[in-house]
Amino acid sequence: MLHAAPNQIDRSVLHDRLLDLWERTGDLSLHRLADGEPPVDGATMATEQDRSDWLTTCLMNSYKNTGDATVFALLFELSRGSFLQAIHSRLRRGHSHVDVQDVLQEVFLNIYRYPHKFHADRADAFRNWGHRIVRNTLLKFLKGETRCAHFLTIDEELQQPVDTHARSPERVAAEAESASLVNTAYLLYLNLYLLHFQRLSPKEQHALTLVEIEGGSYRDAAARLGIRLENLKMVIFRGRRKIFRGMETSLGRMGAGQGLEAS
Repeated sequence: MLHAAPNQIDRSVLHDRLLDLWERTGDLSLHRLADGEPPVDGATMATEQDRSDWLTTCLMNSYKNTGDATVFALLFELSRGSFLQAIHSRLRRGHSHVDVQDVLQEVFLNIYRYPHKFHADRADAFRNWGHRIVRNTLLKFLKGETRCAHFLTIDEELQQPVDTHARSPERVAAEAESASLVNTAYLLYLNLYLLHFQRLSPKEQHALTLVEIEGGSYRDAAARLGIRLENLKMVIFRGRRKIFRGMETSLGRMGAGQGLEAS
């Protein structure tokens, strides 16, 4: 069993989730961590920080290698608190009006986009890499805030020609905020869809891939799977229903402040 449960995840729950991820990904390091062992030969876990570092580093490396959404979900749960603390700490110094949740979303979006840039060469690899992303993301937000603060003086405003077709700054800001929310929501839904798609049977996954991803007809998909057309329709119907019910359950759990593990 793990000796520590980072970010307040119950030890037994974390143990079970790591074993589940090992079965999903075949990543032996996750199995060893679940049993309280160092993930690689020669590594040490003498302190709680060592255990926490190895856990997040191995999860990130597993996500890099597999793209498994469930791995990413656990990494998010374990890292969210420390990233938020770092963001709050840096913002307190400058009394900035930057929204910490916006920064956090951008941080994880960058982690999601660029896993190939991560190198699991030491225990604290993810902690150092992740906090560099936090720092760089926050700097980008603060630079944007500084640019917005450079308003024209009254005299300069009066000298500017009026463009009746130009959008107001308020509208531009509102549209940018809406676009950011849509992007974040879309990313969340894609991850949830992938999470529950991976829980379908191989037959259901194959059927949905043929029809929804490759764009094939029901008749061609049925022929390739070697089943009757009526049976294919039922397989696809059940697969879609499982995904959408699973997504609904996951969103409900997230809204209640719980994790994404299966109900």
